[in-house]
Amino acid sequence: MLAYYISGSNVYNFRTQPTGSSTLTLYLQNMYTLVNTTSSISAYTYDANESLLEFTASISSASVGDEYRAYINDGTSSIWHGTIQVYTSQSIDKPTYKNQIPLQEVYISNVTDNEYIILN
Repeated sequence: MLAYYISGSNVYNFRTQPTGSSTLTLYLQNMYTLVNTTSSISAYTYDANESLLEFTASISSASVGDEYRAYINDGTSSIWHGTIQVYTSQSIDKPTYKNQIPLQEVYISNVTDNEYIILN
């Protein structure tokens, strides 16, 4: 599942099946309204050695809470299948991690402070 943020830059980078096409098409189906849309992906980078595709997506009619079935077609076959969920922009603090090795003190993870213990 990929996350799409309404007011953010939506740059995706994931592994796909190999492709040599110059134009990719992103097909979307809204799972609630069953409306199908397509979007051309013309500005993308593809690393053939690792099969990594990177592109910026834009869903024109997206609303917060929508979920889409998605697949990318390179003209001959589908090279990726997945889902995309739509969220508002994220402005909350991200979790910070504290390494507690060696454990000199007793430390308990506190979810409300977004602090977690990492044990290697």
